Amino acid sequence: MSDLSQVASSARDSIGRYFSFVSALPSALLVAWIVLLVGSGAWSGVPDPAEAFRAFGELGVGGTAGLVLASLALGLVLHPVQFAFVQFLEGYWGVSALARRLRYLRIKHHWERLDELRTESDRLAKRIPVMRRQLRQLPIPEREPVARTLAELRAIHDELERLTATAPPNTPGAVMPTRLGNVLRYYERQVGRVYGIETVTTVPFLSRTASPGDMEYVNDQRSQLDLAVRMAIVAFTATGLSVLFLARHGLWLLVALIPYAAGYLAYRGAVVIAGEYGRALGVLVTLNRFELYERLRLPPPSDTAQERRRNAVLMGFLRHNETSDVPLTYRHAPPEQVRSAGGGTN
Repeated sequence: MSDLSQVASSARDSIGRYFSFVSALPSALLVAWIVLLVGSGAWSGVPDPAEAFRAFGELGVGGTAGLVLASLALGLVLHPVQFAFVQFLEGYWGVSALARRLRYLRIKHHWERLDELRTESDRLAKRIPVMRRQLRQLPIPEREPVARTLAELRAIHDELERLTATAPPNTPGAVMPTRLGNVLRYYERQVGRVYGIETVTTVPFLSRTASPGDMEYVNDQRSQLDLAVRMAIVAFTATGLSVLFLARHGLWLLVALIPYAAGYLAYRGAVVIAGEYGRALGVLVTLNRFELYERLRLPPPSDTAQERRRNAVLMGFLRHNETSDVPLTYRHAPPEQVRSAGGGTN
């Protein structure tokens, strides 16, 4: 019973930290922004910043407690739909005619942009070696302008390589309508590919067999991604409310740029963190796949070629929809090893 209580306590503490980190903080910021909008009098008249901040000063104990409760309530309401927020920013917008049209336009935009970046990267990749040869043939006093141009081209080429390194291939179904969706789709398809492992299928099983340290690393990256996504959603919501309150007040509408800028920065941060999350999943798969094979009572593969062949069948079993006639051979632990792991017999 004490072990069970310890596990429950640990889970409760973990959930509490996640909730305060991902849900409560962004919700508190949104509630505070709403208080500023209402306190400024923008709904009924010309906004007054002094009145907005005075409203905070006059809250008192009861008002502060009310704000805290409102923040917690909003966090509780939004917490169950966190996954939906991530999916929305990935580009999963439904099947309505408008959603399909927007999705098509955004995918077309990313497709054309990636094509331009790759074309320019290929052009520079051919030009840089030519300039290197020219540089070596020039007298030393005449090399500086060419060397400077060459350094600039290499910097541009390196940046283009960075931008396209995690870009999806220009094939149907590979390109998503948003930057976040494209980064996550890249790692979803690439992580574990060299071993014949499907990330989405395998990670739930790996989470039960991986070492605590490896899972903590993945969960930390996921928490940061969720926080960035929640901050973006909250900031864009604050932008909409600001437009609603300030649309009739001329230049005061520019105040809406404050939460919009915060939302944009949070979204771009989510794109960067998504890459770190994808790399963390890569570490999880690479370092813990043999523990998964062991838990499934499968013998370790002798090489990566055998591993890929076997995983082609295993992935179907893990998806619970395999109809292949190719069998998987199990390797059960000797009885002595099983008794030793279980603490022996009475």
